[in-house]
Amino acid sequence: MKSKQSSSNEYIPPKVFTQILVNLPVKSLLRFRCVCKSWRSILDDPNFVDMHIQFYNHQKKINSDKILSLEGLGLYGRGGCLLTLRKADTLCKTGQIFKSPDSYYLHGSCNSLLLISRPQNFLYEGMRLYNPSIRKSLLLPRCPLLPRYECHTTYVIGFVPRTKDFKVIAISLKRPGVVIPEMRLAVYTLCDQRWVVRDNGFNFDCLSNTHSFGPYYFSEGATHWLGKDPCENSSNRDWKPTHLVSLDFDTESFTFLKLPHASPEAQRRLFLLGESIAFFCISPVSLKIWVLKQESGMREWTPWFAGPSSSDGFNMFFHWGCRTRLLYYKGDGGHGGTLVYGNKSYNIATCEVQSIAKSSFYVELETYSESLILCKGYKVEDIASSPFCLDK
Repeated sequence: MKSKQSSSNEYIPPKVFTQILVNLPVKSLLRFRCVCKSWRSILDDPNFVDMHIQFYNHQKKINSDKILSLEGLGLYGRGGCLLTLRKADTLCKTGQIFKSPDSYYLHGSCNSLLLISRPQNFLYEGMRLYNPSIRKSLLLPRCPLLPRYECHTTYVIGFVPRTKDFKVIAISLKRPGVVIPEMRLAVYTLCDQRWVVRDNGFNFDCLSNTHSFGPYYFSEGATHWLGKDPCENSSNRDWKPTHLVSLDFDTESFTFLKLPHASPEAQRRLFLLGESIAFFCISPVSLKIWVLKQESGMREWTPWFAGPSSSDGFNMFFHWGCRTRLLYYKGDGGHGGTLVYGNKSYNIATCEVQSIAKSSFYVELETYSESLILCKGYKVEDIASSPFCLDK
């Protein structure tokens, strides 16, 4: 007779058992790691971690109604910052993740990992990868690209499906009017946990001024942001973007795609529509949205929505900063959904604007997803002992 302590795998086929686990939230999986060694080995396997990300977040869309909100506290954000979990449709707070006396800047996210740092004296210090679903952070070594007056260093995060590895790429973007003979990239890989400088003779001419048009969105293996054609005869104060700039994280190469035509007075933003990059353009009288499609090896803008707008909607997108993320939320009614920007929301179908959160010095929004990344195999800090995460 078999013992009652026999492994569950004797009763459930391994594939079925794994399929059950990938359906569960991270909170449950963390508890199951303590059940036995065989369960822990399954949950700590990098293949399972990757499978859980793809199924739990991408296919089931479990957290499509949840977002992260990083808020600056006090005058000019000098009172520290607060990271909370909120509902996408109302921005009502559902949980506090951490509160810090220091201000932190959110560079971006990918598959539940946030890239954050402390802005000090126009530099970024203490750069970390942070997983809010398990409250763990990994401190990155100092980037080898030393800051220079003529450069502006931008940091982006992404994932390479071929190697199943995360990368942080530092890009030195030249400032307007400055001529630099050679530009470089620095690449940090989570697998190796170190920086490597790439001297590949990149052509950065088209990246002039692009740091003004953040934030950055990761989709389909590349990070995307809005850029401006440096050959265009316009003043440096004219921040209207003309091109989509994409950085492929596998090949570490840049591509540029001209944006759809937009009226001169229109506000222009990027956002993620599901897994695809979308271009948003709003004027006081009209709203247009295009989605980037890849067909036969070519990238093309496909019209997704066109309709009227309102002056309130136009002013909503006019007043917030260039680095504020634009998030898309599809409501239960399915009437086009809602765009969330700063502390306000815009209904695509009704053109109505609502204030949905208390105003702070700055508000940075990010989509929320769950994963076990950084759970094992890295020298991470627990939220209770981390100097930058003081509160649960």
